[in-house]
Amino acid sequence: MQTTNGKTSKGQIARSVRFDIAPDQSDQFHALFRNEILPTLKKQDGFRDELLLVKDQHVLAISVWDNMDSARKYESTAYPQLDKKLRPVMAGNPTVETFKYDSLSTIA
Repeated sequence: MQTTNGKTSKGQIARSVRFDIAPDQSDQFHALFRNEILPTLKKQDGFRDELLLVKDQHVLAISVWDNMDSARKYESTAYPQLDKKLRPVMAGNPTVETFKYDSLSTIA
C-alpha cells in the first residue's frame, strides 16, 4: 500500500476544477486564490493538498482529499461559497470531476 507522509493513500480522492479566467482578471484571480480559496481549503477536514496549474487564462485546480466522504462534505458545504467568490473572475462555468487518487511519487 502506498504511503504519503506516514499516512496511507488508500481511498484518497482527487477533485479537479477547470475553468477560464475572465479577461483582465488574472491578478484578481491569483489574489483571491492565495488569500481566500487556499486558506479555506486548508481548514477543511480531510484536505491533503492543492495543485494549481495555469496556462494563459486556463486553470486546472486539483485538490486531494483523504476520502470520498471528505470530498463530498467539502463539495456540499464550502465549495458553493468559494464558487460564488470565484464567479466574478471566471469566464463561463467550471467543470468539476472526481477521481480515485493513485499516488506514485518519486519524492522521498
